[in-house]
Amino acid sequence: MPSPKKVVIIGLDGANKTTARLVGIDTELHDFISTIPPYTPPSWTSILTGVNPAKHGIIGWQKVDLERNKVSLFTSLDVKYPRLSEILDIANLKSVLINLPMTYPFNGIRKRENTIIISDWAAPKQAIFPQKLEEKYREYLIDPPHEWAKYGKKEYPRRVKEYTETRMNLYYDLLERDDWNLYFIVFSETDWFSHIFPEILEGENTHIVTPTFKLIREFIETAKSMADFLFIVSDHGFEVKNKVFYVNEVLAENGFIRYNKTKARIVNIIKNNVPKEILNKVLTKAGKSASVVSYIAQKADAFMVEPANWGIYVRDKSQTPKVKNALKKYDEIFDVIEFKLLHKGPYLKRMPDLIVIPKKGVEFSHELKGKITEKTCKGDHEIHGVFSVYGEQVKEHIEFEKLPRVYDIVPTVLHIFGLPILGDIDGKVLGEIFEETSEFAKKKPKYVDLSYYGIKQEKINQKHFKKLIKII
Repeated sequence: MPSPKKVVIIGLDGANKTTARLVGIDTELHDFISTIPPYTPPSWTSILTGVNPAKHGIIGWQKVDLERNKVSLFTSLDVKYPRLSEILDIANLKSVLINLPMTYPFNGIRKRENTIIISDWAAPKQAIFPQKLEEKYREYLIDPPHEWAKYGKKEYPRRVKEYTETRMNLYYDLLERDDWNLYFIVFSETDWFSHIFPEILEGENTHIVTPTFKLIREFIETAKSMADFLFIVSDHGFEVKNKVFYVNEVLAENGFIRYNKTKARIVNIIKNNVPKEILNKVLTKAGKSASVVSYIAQKADAFMVEPANWGIYVRDKSQTPKVKNALKKYDEIFDVIEFKLLHKGPYLKRMPDLIVIPKKGVEFSHELKGKITEKTCKGDHEIHGVFSVYGEQVKEHIEFEKLPRVYDIVPTVLHIFGLPILGDIDGKVLGEIFEETSEFAKKKPKYVDLSYYGIKQEKINQKHFKKLIKII
């Protein structure tokens, strides 16, 4: 039978070692390698599934359909690989998921009878599953303060603190229930502050974030006292960017995008395809306009839709090498790699054709600005997140043979619960974290080869999960 351990995963969205220490993480902090690209939607989905974007199907917030010239939004329904909570649900273990991207709408999580879910900041509304809990917690399901420009930089930190204080009532109440086995919560406040106040990434003006980070630290200490294992992870890191590189302008310069530079007004088809309330949240956070996205999705031969996912879509695949060579000429670009060489899985068709990796300090933009680069000073994503773990059976000093990755959380947690690990998972059990005398160090992980059952990945369902559980 599965072990009745209690595992807490605290997600600090976008935290690097500087911001994690500002929160108050006082144990060993290790680098934690993000997905490529190091971006919120694919990375958190990989942390929750243990597989790469080509297997789980998520590469960003926006989904590009070249055949229909359509840009829409990814949702929970687009996640094509079993989540950790779904596996635990089949094993009659209970989970709480709070603020995790790609978990709304709730019916996109196919196994959820033993799961409580709170929607993340990008959901069209703040909601909770099961719905019977809505009335009890309605006053705490407030919207996050995304319109920071409206508040101003002086007012915004106070608004974030008020939001966090209010939501904490809900977080603590669910934590103090005695019937969960997995409690997984993401605090996005670290990411929001890092975007808007890049100076904190260099240890300056940290008083701005102290009140909010103190609330998060207190929550972590409470969770630590209730968990057998507590993991702290971030989906990606952050660094200060000093240059903006306009990728679509470069593609236009090389003949892959044709547009009239004298006309700034472009038909905006994206707003017809994406619910306005969601689009506004995504674009407000990213600081990007949708007009160029709409235009290029209709007209261009090669284009970037979502700068933070580093992706280039190429309409005529035979032109991919030509696009790649054109981009590699620019000093701001570290490398250009075909997506299929980075990730393997059945959902390559919904992925970009190329991944463009920026040099340190360079931020991408999809805007058509009439220029290639521009100076800036802001925080943006970087591949090195953070990893830390607490527990009585955890080593005081951990040395990893290879740096832990976003794919490693699921197999490690399943190993703790004594459950089999899906054979095509991309991560590994982080055996280095366990004391050598502990039960977890002594027992070998159990892997299940899906081909043994003749099961195709996209057809995994409840019946197949039950089959897996029976072999324990």
